[in-house]
Amino acid sequence: MDAVAQTAYYCCGVRADDAQKPNPICGDQFAQRFMTTEGRAAFAPFASLRMPNISNATRARIIDDLVRARLAHNPRQKVFLVGAGFDTRAYRLGGGDWVEFDQPALLDLKNRLLPVSECPVPLTRVGIDFVRERLADKLAPYAGTRDAVVIIEGVTMYLTDEQKTSLFRALREALPGHALVCDMMTARFAEKVAAPFRNVLRTLGTDFVPQSPDPKQIALAEGYTLTERISILGRARELGAVSIPGFLFNTILKTLRDGYCIHVFKAPGKLA
Repeated sequence: MDAVAQTAYYCCGVRADDAQKPNPICGDQFAQRFMTTEGRAAFAPFASLRMPNISNATRARIIDDLVRARLAHNPRQKVFLVGAGFDTRAYRLGGGDWVEFDQPALLDLKNRLLPVSECPVPLTRVGIDFVRERLADKLAPYAGTRDAVVIIEGVTMYLTDEQKTSLFRALREALPGHALVCDMMTARFAEKVAAPFRNVLRTLGTDFVPQSPDPKQIALAEGYTLTERISILGRARELGAVSIPGFLFNTILKTLRDGYCIHVFKAPGKLA
């Protein structure tokens, strides 16, 4: 597992700690499965980062809620996760037909700690070396699947604009009309607000790549339509996880409000 894949322990550690609270944001009871000695050691440098950790748990909750709403209409909804990490939604959300893509070493560990055989719904895990292999080739068996949901969580800040373009293109070509659920961060947020988190990342040997002032434009240029944008800190505020006066949040702190959001895009139904 490379340094970026190691951040899967961070996300999982946040959810594991959140699940132990009296009023959890996300409530992922499976996350603790991955908090081995290695997992706790990897999470330790991040444990005291209050606001990033609240944001991470809230990000998971927002995506949970979006997928639950779709499963309520279609319990057999096809869901693809690119860079799945230690995601546990297939075990928690009560429906769907799931496909997870990530590095083989990470998925090998995941299969030991949370086996596919324990999943109550269809789940397939597909190993991919993102450097040497093409996502398009891994998607080929599923090509033509319509109205799928694709989740890309905690990934885009590590991808260059060229890599994002390639990713979005591979997805829209393979999965016509899919809904893309993706967290995106502006350059200003990454440089100012995310600085404490990035300082810890650097000790692991990785960091965010330079972000765009308006990251959604890359997806729009590939033919996607933005259907919804949800402020992660705004939802945390609604859930009572942070306390920020409304006047400040909607004026002086707009960078905080709008700088890191969950975006929901609709892919074109067919290629132009």
